[in-house]
Amino acid sequence: MMFRISFGLAVLTAALHILVGTFDTLAPMLNADLPEAVRGTLHACWHMVSLFLAVSAWCIWRRHPAAPVLAGMWVASALVFVMVAVWQGGAGGLLVLPQWSLLALTGALYLWANRAAL
Repeated sequence: MMFRISFGLAVLTAALHILVGTFDTLAPMLNADLPEAVRGTLHACWHMVSLFLAVSAWCIWRRHPAAPVLAGMWVASALVFVMVAVWQGGAGGLLVLPQWSLLALTGALYLWANRAAL
């Protein structure tokens, strides 16, 4: 059951990133007055994250051997969001950058389910 919940959260996270974040976050960055190299790097990184989220969701669904490592990356990514959020806005930054919550929950649920299945 936890594997399925983790998969559902992974799909939800990937969908939110791709369908909502592309307009809410990526578009303003691409329209900002930034050097072309910076905009291009941000754009490429955005799509790298999209690919990571989608592929790891598939790996979680298939319980692929790489899934535990990818789930660990979800948890590590959550920690990065927490550090950046707190660094930029204190505790209130956690509300401004809520991505950490889905990342942490998805990865932790998978790791917990995987450990219980061993």
